[in-house]
Amino acid sequence: VELGGTAGPSPGELALEVQRSAVQPAAAVERSASGKLPMLRVLGQLGRTYIIAEGPTGMYLIDQHAAHERVLYERCQTERAGSGVSSQKLLEPLVVEVGPRQTVLAEEHLAGLTDFGFEIEPFGADAYLVRAVPVILQGTDQEQAMMDILDEGGMGGTVQAWEEKVTINLACHGATKAGRTLTMQDMQELVRQLEETSLPRTCPHGRPTMLHVSAERLEREFGRK
Repeated sequence: VELGGTAGPSPGELALEVQRSAVQPAAAVERSASGKLPMLRVLGQLGRTYIIAEGPTGMYLIDQHAAHERVLYERCQTERAGSGVSSQKLLEPLVVEVGPRQTVLAEEHLAGLTDFGFEIEPFGADAYLVRAVPVILQGTDQEQAMMDILDEGGMGGTVQAWEEKVTINLACHGATKAGRTLTMQDMQELVRQLEETSLPRTCPHGRPTMLHVSAERLEREFGRK
C-alpha cells in the first residue's frame, strides 16, 4: 500500500510537517530502557521513502534506507565475527581502475577486503580485478562501492577504523534506496529485521531511522484532548 498522491504537499513536506508537530519535549520520541522497539504493525508507504507503522503508543514513520542500513550493518558485523561475510562470485570479473593513492591502499588492505567477501587481485599497474563481492552488494553499483571503500581508507587512521568504514559503506550501498516502491511483505520483513537489531533507532552514520508521534500528541493535534 502506498499513501499519498500528486495533489497537495509533497511527501517530504508532509514528513517535515509531522516532524514539526512531533519534535516537542522528550514525550515526542518513545524510548525504552533497552532501546528496543515495541511490536509494530505496518500500514503502508509514504512517498516511496517512509514506512508507516502503528505501535502500542502511536505512529512511526520509518526511513526505509536508514532502517535497512542498520540491518545490513549489524548483519555484516555478525558475519565477520562468525564464518565470514557472505560472498558472491561475479559472472564476469569487474575491472576497477584506481589512482595512485587507492592502489597503495588496496595493497595494504587486500587481506582485509577478502575478510569482507571480496576476491580481488592486481590487474596491471593501476587496476584491480574483482572476482567476487559481498552478497550485500548484489544488484548495486559494485564498481562505485569498491571505489568508495578505497577512498574511505585513504583518509588514514587505524585498521579498526578502516574496517568500520568498510562495514558502513557496504551497508549504505546495499540498503534499499529512497524512491523504491516496497510491497507490504517487503516492509513487514524490514521492520521485523529492524526490531531485532541492537540499535534500531539510528543508522550506522548516526542518523535517525524513525520518527515517533505519540497517540497523545495526535489526540491533541486533532482537538480530541
